[in-house]
Amino acid sequence: MKNPNRVQLDFVAPVHEARATGLALIVMGGVAVLGLAAAFNAELSERDRVEAKLDAVPRVKRSAPITDPKLTAELGSIQHELNVPWTPVLNELEAANHDLAETVSVLSVVPDAEKHTVRIVAEVRQLPDALKYLERLQKSELLRYPMLESHERRKDDPEHPIRIKLSAEWRS
Repeated sequence: MKNPNRVQLDFVAPVHEARATGLALIVMGGVAVLGLAAAFNAELSERDRVEAKLDAVPRVKRSAPITDPKLTAELGSIQHELNVPWTPVLNELEAANHDLAETVSVLSVVPDAEKHTVRIVAEVRQLPDALKYLERLQKSELLRYPMLESHERRKDDPEHPIRIKLSAEWRS
């Protein structure tokens, strides 16, 4: 077996080669920082100039009343629709659906603000499930006169669910 060559490590020896490279990197980094600062300052002054231009533009205020009767009626119906208490009505329907979630699948809820009615389309597996759902809606203090309008067995679906249509009025 041969004797391996000895490797001598000196961890304290001065390194002179890296000083010039490090100094060059520091100078380049400083120049880059100065360039970015100048670009940022230019963008800030541009933003201030644009904001000053916008502040100088006069604001247009509408003070003339709406005279078009068609537009007035449309705005009135929109305001009426926004004043309807949708949240309690939908919360009541959600609570009824939650109570019978395994047997009833609500497909759509269509409220009518003018008539104070809500139409519900749902699917059930058996007709007694539909009647339980109807009874649950009849116990509601917010809904009045819940009625089963129609029911139909879906033959195109392999499970043959029954699609039901219900309607109810709500109390204001």
